[in-house]
Amino acid sequence: MKLCNACIKNRRAFCPHNFSAELAKEINPQLKQDIFGPTPPNIFVGHNFYPKVYAGPTVAVGEVLDSPADWYGMDFGGIIRQRAMQVQGRKMMGIRPQGRMIEQVRESIMSIKPIDVEVRFSKVPKFEISYDEVHSPAGPSAPIEKLEIADNPRIPKKVDEVVQEGVKAVEAVGELALEGFDNYYITKLLTAGVLGRKAEKKLVPTKWGITATDDMLGKGIMEKIRGMPHTNWHYVYSNTYLHNHFEVLLMPGAWEYEQFETMVYANKWGDISEEYEPHWGRSDYAQRQGGGYYAARLGVAEGLQKIGKQARAVLFREIGEGYIIPCGVWEVRENVRHAFLGRAEKFGSLQEALGVIASRLKIPIREYEKKSRVLRQTKLGDF
Repeated sequence: MKLCNACIKNRRAFCPHNFSAELAKEINPQLKQDIFGPTPPNIFVGHNFYPKVYAGPTVAVGEVLDSPADWYGMDFGGIIRQRAMQVQGRKMMGIRPQGRMIEQVRESIMSIKPIDVEVRFSKVPKFEISYDEVHSPAGPSAPIEKLEIADNPRIPKKVDEVVQEGVKAVEAVGELALEGFDNYYITKLLTAGVLGRKAEKKLVPTKWGITATDDMLGKGIMEKIRGMPHTNWHYVYSNTYLHNHFEVLLMPGAWEYEQFETMVYANKWGDISEEYEPHWGRSDYAQRQGGGYYAARLGVAEGLQKIGKQARAVLFREIGEGYIIPCGVWEVRENVRHAFLGRAEKFGSLQEALGVIASRLKIPIREYEKKSRVLRQTKLGDF
């Protein structure tokens, strides 16, 4: 694809501006004031005016893979296309809305299969995406007037039980995870205000709901990890996707977690942010890394649970300059998950493990060691 002047100047291999302009020619003719058809159930809740929020369902105008886990492996163009085919109906409302429309939205959200819906907007939605260094690309949107479900939602028995019984949200998340429901489905339930005691149910901004789900699921798994035997070796897991490179180091010892994150340019790097939590966990928010911290920590906790061990874990994330479009924390989560799907490298000492990690990082390992609260700990078995 031809590059725009800005992308030529910045030596980019992909031009999101020209790609989106071409995609708009394809998508906009499909956008109508009334849209009917099968769509994966989803909802978006904004946070800018909380406790008033812009919220509403999304309806697909093409073949959409609803779970970001299925997006893994797509390039920027594929991800933008997935976003572009999801039209968001928005309406300003309080966080405890009442009425038929929200009831229909919540009923559709609980379905585990696409359902036929009829949506009427107050005007024809239009696809146009702007790009910056913070916000993920979003699809078309327009004020919504009406939503009707024209199908029978397929609601799992366990989901119906926790909803009807008004199980406390944190307990409901744990129960649903044990039943095999993934974080993406659970996040939708939490965001839509489906989970929790009746008097406490409320819409949760999507951005907050994603992090809250990652945090609750991670804490549940970490509680199990603390009772597992310690690993006797040093293990390294590695993965790169969308110009994000991850190295995960597991060391003998009781569970604790440290995460590094930084931008890497051609011959320099940005500030290295560090977040840490001790064996018993943390209660304060990981302000320096936000949702990415909880997404990565969940991936590491899941990995340890699979191998049945606890360890001291250190994660390195280097974000390359080719990461021109923030795609959302799902990219972090899936990057880490795929690291654990790969082959683990096994070492007898910390020195050996760090030597291999250093060969794949752009930033000298000593820069991380200066900031680390875990790597500076000395244990006889490390050397």
